[in-house]
Formats: sequence, structure tokens, C-alpha cells
Amino acid sequence: MNFRFKLSRRLARMKVGAVIAGALLLGCSLSSSPVIARVEGIQIRPGRVSLLPFQAAPLTVVVITSRGIDSSGAAAALQWSTTGGTIINNGILAGVRYITYTAPAQPGNYLFVVTTPTGTPADTASFTVTTTPVPVNKVAITPATVSLAVGDTTRLYATLTDSTGSAVFGRAITWSSSAPTVAMAFDIGFIRATAVGTTTITATSENHSGTAVVTVHQ
Repeated sequence: MNFRFKLSRRLARMKVGAVIAGALLLGCSLSSSPVIARVEGIQIRPGRVSLLPFQAAPLTVVVITSRGIDSSGAAAALQWSTTGGTIINNGILAGVRYITYTAPAQPGNYLFVVTTPTGTPADTASFTVTTTPVPVNKVAITPATVSLAVGDTTRLYATLTDSTGSAVFGRAITWSSSAPTVAMAFDIGFIRATAVGTTTITATSENHSGTAVVTVHQ
């Protein structure tokens, strides 16, 4: 075997190695490319609210992407406007933006619009401002079922709505437990599990009630 033949074989092996290394590098580059989530929707909650003049309401704004609730920063780029009232931006937590809307002095119907910088998608919340409080028509507790260990605490939330389904705020709510020895209910929905068993937690406002079931285990 002469020198030229050995050299050509060595160069061929070097070329094959370079091709394999390049393919591996290319594959790594492709697999590590970031997946861009597509913004598919915006959700303002609650979407309908009834308020008195100058009354405030807490709102949440969630960006829905092709990968679920956004936590990568799209919520920070939201834009909003309102036809009346004022907006306070309370910041972002776990991809959810927290907003406080304060009603204007003049009764009427107002809108709060949230959109992305491109204009789509968007969502709108509506506010009805009245000079007298509308009656509570329904009370709902979330979550509706809870499982706790003895000694654990949690908080339940009561949502009050009027006959049109609009959320109302600033009403007195009474919390109670059907079995206080299993779990005790405190103001603003705090629950403490004290013994194994099951109890029904009730929130009552203006003669309307909502319930949730709490199961306590060891």
C-alpha cells in the first residue's frame, strides 16, 4: 500500500467524521430552538359587573396561548382602555394580571377593553353603574370541593351576582360550617381543618347562599 492510497483513505475518514459532527450539531441546534406560543385569546374576569358610583372592583386578565395560560411575559405587553372610570394596574402573578377598576361618578354603562399590541385578540368587560345597589340573586363558592389534611388551612371565595349575572361587590357575607368540629369557617372564607370527616361550608349574602364541600383526612 503506497503513501498516496493511505493518505486518501485518511482524508475520506476525516470527511465522514466532519459530516457526522455537523449533523449532530445541526440536530442539537434544531432541538433547542424555542417554541413560540401563539396568543389565542384574552379573558377578563368577571366579564360583567354592577357597581355604585366610585365603587371599586377587582379584575383578573389572563392571556391564553396555544400552550395554555401564558407565563412567559405576554401579559406584560397588554394594552387597555375604558370608556369611563379608572384603572389601577396591580401587577402580574403566575401569568395573571390583576386590575382594580373604579366606577365613575356618573351612572351608566361603561366598557373596559384589553388587547394585545397588534389589536387581536381582545376581550371586553362591561360595567353598569347605578345609584342604588342591585339585589344579590346568587352566591357561588369556589372551589366547590376541597380536600384538606388535619391542621391545614385554605381560603374559599364567594362570588355574588345579580339577576342579570353581573358580579356585585361590597356586600356582607356570612360564612358557616355544618360541622365545625371537622372544619371551621372564618371571615372572608378562611377554612381550618380540625378533624377527619366531611362538612359543608355555606356563604350567605342577602338571603341567598352558596355551598362547598370540605373533606378532611389524616
